[in-house]
Order: sequence, then structure tokens, then C-alpha cells
Amino acid sequence: MHTLVIGAGLAGLTCARALLRAGHQVSVFEADDDVGGRVRSDTHNGFTFDRGFQVLFTAYPAARRQLVYPELDLQPFDPGAIICEGGRRAILTDPLRDHDPAAVLGAALSLVIGPADKLRTLALAAEFRGRSVDELLVGPDEPTEAFLRERGFSRAAIERFFRPFYGGIFLDRSLSTSAKCFKFDFKMLSDGDTVVPARGMGAISRQLAAELQAAGCIRLNTRVVALATEGERVTGITLADGSLVMGDAVVVATPAPEAARLSGLPMPEGFVGTTNLYFAGARQLYRGKKLLLNAAPDAFVNNAVLISNVAPSYAPPGMHLLSASVLGVPPLDDDELFRRALADLRCMFAGDRAALQVLDSYRPLRIYRIPYAQFAQPPGLHPGLPDNRSGRPGLFFAAEFTEASSINAAMISGEKCAAALLEGSP
Repeated sequence: MHTLVIGAGLAGLTCARALLRAGHQVSVFEADDDVGGRVRSDTHNGFTFDRGFQVLFTAYPAARRQLVYPELDLQPFDPGAIICEGGRRAILTDPLRDHDPAAVLGAALSLVIGPADKLRTLALAAEFRGRSVDELLVGPDEPTEAFLRERGFSRAAIERFFRPFYGGIFLDRSLSTSAKCFKFDFKMLSDGDTVVPARGMGAISRQLAAELQAAGCIRLNTRVVALATEGERVTGITLADGSLVMGDAVVVATPAPEAARLSGLPMPEGFVGTTNLYFAGARQLYRGKKLLLNAAPDAFVNNAVLISNVAPSYAPPGMHLLSASVLGVPPLDDDELFRRALADLRCMFAGDRAALQVLDSYRPLRIYRIPYAQFAQPPGLHPGLPDNRSGRPGLFFAAEFTEASSINAAMISGEKCAAALLEGSP
């Protein structure tokens, strides 16, 4: 059986590798010049740039099945975050998982989040650790903010922590995203570590692709423009150069808009974007491996991190790399984006004269604009998402839009798609 896979993102690679390991012939067609889709990294002059700020949760069930963690040389963040608001910076952390006594003490004494909210957070983590993912996600859905209010979290906790922190995960500070997404991510954060591979997030994609590339299964710079059909059955693909490739099955492993264009079938339509900016300097801006959260209500930069603190290999010796994330894709040129981001970073470090002097020495390096970073996930969306089986003979889907918008969901979709294909094999 010969399966044609359109797209070499995480879902497509996971599906294709499973089929290859099962002894099937598989061909992967990728329009871009490398594998990974939105999980890619670039290198230049000793710096590593992830295409958009991304992290891996080591507790992801599918990642544990699909990836060999030791080979990725995973570099962990410190638990918690640094809240930046009104010229102050306050540490929040998990006292059960943070090994830095100073951070634990600072978080305990900080009043940015009240003691009752800290206890509610610990209680929620303990509750979620004691339940399976399936148990957490059963039942009706609601917006994340409604769930947090029902659990008794104060307005200060929601505004100062949950809105910027989960705004960075959902790419939307409104907290209107499905509470089921929040519950899953909160459990993953509680159950494992937050990490990046030493060689960048693209190392995840390269590991998934290695067997396929060794077998000559991946064709880069090869755009698929249409599906080939015989009656209702999908029998192959048409490439941009006009050539026709025939197969026994076709897997569409692209973002939802391209899947809709190719298949003509309805797909999730909403989406959120992000803009990632990188700055570099010779002096360390701050110590530690925690994420910086901008709690200001008019924040331009939502979150930032000195990523070279987390993974020193992201920068050449003697240099530091700062990643700053803006939600959405503002209609600004590069110079204005860097200017606005730097001004907001200065607000985040207001009152720290030494840090501001260091920040003034940083130079802008690179910008990534990612209009389609995730499909939107309002409450109640997930039960109506497309199935891996399209309903048309010969056509299957392996993409996050069959599950949820995350690294874990993309891999699960790839696994399920491969299983569906193997079930139908002679």
C-alpha cells in the first residue's frame, strides 16, 4: 500500500513514520524547504531562533510515545514566572517543584497574588494530578475565565497571572478559550517539566523525520495543488509542476485552511496569530530560567524570556538571546515592531536601573510573523472537529484540527490517522 502524505508537520511526520515502520510505502510532500511546519528553528551566527516562542511539556502523552527525550538534550525552564507590573517584578512559583530556595521564599512573601489564590492553585494542581486526562475533559465546556471564577480565583490572580500566562499559550489574553484546553495544559504543567531542546524546537521535527529522510520518503519544496480523484475516490495528487502522483490513500496533513482548499470539506475557521521578536546582547538581562509575564492591561509584549538562560546553546559563547512574544500580527514594519517591543520591555523592567542599562545594549536580530499559529478553540468546539477519516474513499486527515491545537494533539492525530489506515489495509 502506497500512502501519499501532504505536509511534513508533526502530524504528517508522526503518521508517515508509523506507516513506514509498519512496512508500508509512504511519500511525504512538503511545500517548504524543511520539515516541521510551525515547529522549526533557524540558526545564524551561533544563535538559534525558534519560529515563534514554543515549548515542550514533557508530560505530553503522545510526545512520550513518539520522542526519545535523551536525544533531544532537553533544557528545563524553572517553574512559575516573574510577574511584571507597575515597575515591580514579583516571583510566582510552585514550592513543591522549584529547587531555588530564594525563589520559593520570594514567591511566598510576594503579595502580587494573595495567599488564598496561591492555595487554590496548589489545590487545583493536586486535584488534576490525581485525575486522568479523559476524566478531566469529560462533561460540558465553558470559557477558561468562567472556570477560574467558579473555582474562586480573584480578579487580581486572573489579571496578573492567568491572563498573560495562558494568553501566551492560547495566543489570546481574553481567556475565552475552552476550559478543557486550560485543564489539559494545567495538568501537563503540573505533571512534568517545561523544556526546549538544546538545538531548538526544530529538533523535535528533525527527530520525527529522521527515519523517513533516511528512507528517501520526504520531498521538500514540492507543493501539492490539488487532489486527483476517480468518482468519489481520492486516488492521488497533482503537484505544482503539473505532474500527477498516484497512491492507494492520501493523507492531508496541513493547517485547516489548506485542508479545506484541497478537500473542499468544512474545517475550523477561526485562528490566532503571534509575532516573535529576538534581541541579543553581551550582558545577562536577568538571572534564572523563569518566564517574564507582562501583567499591564495595555501590554504590547505579552511574555518574554532570556532563552539563553534556559538553553545556553541558543546563543554563541559570551552572548545572550532574548525572546519577546506579541499576540497577533500588528500591521507594523520591522523597525516599529522592535521599537514598540523594546519600549514595553523597558516598562517591564522599570525601576531596575542595571537591567535597563543592559536592555539598552541589546540589538534587534530577527522577527517572525505567524498569522496562523493556532486554530481558535472556543468552548464546545472539540466534539465537532473533523475525523481522521474524511468520509471520502482514499482520503484521510492527520493534523491538529482533528484534536486540539498543540504539539501533543498533532502527534495524536498522526497516530490515529496511521491506525485508521492500517486498519483498512489488506
